[in-house]
Amino acid sequence: MQSERGVDAPCLLTASERKIMATIKQSGPIARSEITHETELAQQTVHRIVDSLEQRGYLQFGDAVITGRGKPSPTVALHTDNFASIGLSISTDHVRLCLLDLSGNPLAQETELLAASRPEQVVKLVRDKIGCWRDQGIGNRSIVGIGISMQGFRTGPDDLFQPPDLLSAWQALPLESYLSKELEIPAFAENNATASAVAEYFLGAGKNCNTLTYLSFNHGFGAGIYSNNRPFLGGHGNAGEIGALYLSNELDRRPALSELIRTLNAKGQNLSCVMDLTSRFDAKWPGVAEWLEEVKPQLQLALRALQATVDPEAIFFGGEAPDDLRHLLMEAAQGAFRDQRLPRPALIVSALPGDPAHLGAGLLPLRELIF
Repeated sequence: MQSERGVDAPCLLTASERKIMATIKQSGPIARSEITHETELAQQTVHRIVDSLEQRGYLQFGDAVITGRGKPSPTVALHTDNFASIGLSISTDHVRLCLLDLSGNPLAQETELLAASRPEQVVKLVRDKIGCWRDQGIGNRSIVGIGISMQGFRTGPDDLFQPPDLLSAWQALPLESYLSKELEIPAFAENNATASAVAEYFLGAGKNCNTLTYLSFNHGFGAGIYSNNRPFLGGHGNAGEIGALYLSNELDRRPALSELIRTLNAKGQNLSCVMDLTSRFDAKWPGVAEWLEEVKPQLQLALRALQATVDPEAIFFGGEAPDDLRHLLMEAAQGAFRDQRLPRPALIVSALPGDPAHLGAGLLPLRELIF
């Protein structure tokens, strides 16, 4: 099936085509002759596949370069003008969306207040945004698919989640089949912390880590793991669900933003939701230092558990926690690692602004279908 632009719709690439696409994405513009060495595919096969991918809009040729004996070889790069991927993250009081080009760079990012959103509201929002992006001239691309990140843990198949009570309308909804049917494009679902870990690896400071962990401070508290160039999900899709560490009488002392809101409201702040907290946060508010001291043992327990089980090179502090709070949480984490014999992961405040789960979600269709 071809779109009006003459590019693939849908994107159905073979294993060899994806191998070449991944090689070019990782290396940047590369001489076509070098792709043979990087992929171990026969030169004739590489030429045939590259020519096909160029004709279908995935790749573009550049100037020829001399890489050895024989004729100069044209450089090959991703063609970022023909395809796009949509990312969507669902939070307790808002929805974030993005449109990414083929290389994963954001073309647009949007935040919409949708308190206790319902699936039909979100589907309408996505349709409206696609229309707006097309009107703006950035959405006239073949849509690879949509990725959705959901707060909560998996309860069965890969796309069934148990979100916070405020998002009960999404409980037990098969996200991938629902969105794919409603929007008529491939859909891929992931936990919000894992999606953020994907974003940290590709768009943040995690690209040099073989294994990283992303701490997601949201309405709840969780972690995402990215290892060996893939999200690490575990046997049931819930790897990093560190809230399971805590007993029922410890849950109100975990470093979740809902618990910080409760503490601050008891001190007279009158915060209505997580977004209200993040937009107004002041580290000098009465109750902030008290809360940090209260959650410190549980935060440090989580870090030791991740060190012992995941052994990451770096642990990133992020989620919806504002930058000042991320730094305070990292300060509270100092001294967590007690066994001097074990290598310690670096503790890093994520420089990606806000919760990047929508960006990580937008990368999912590209990972699953193109690279």
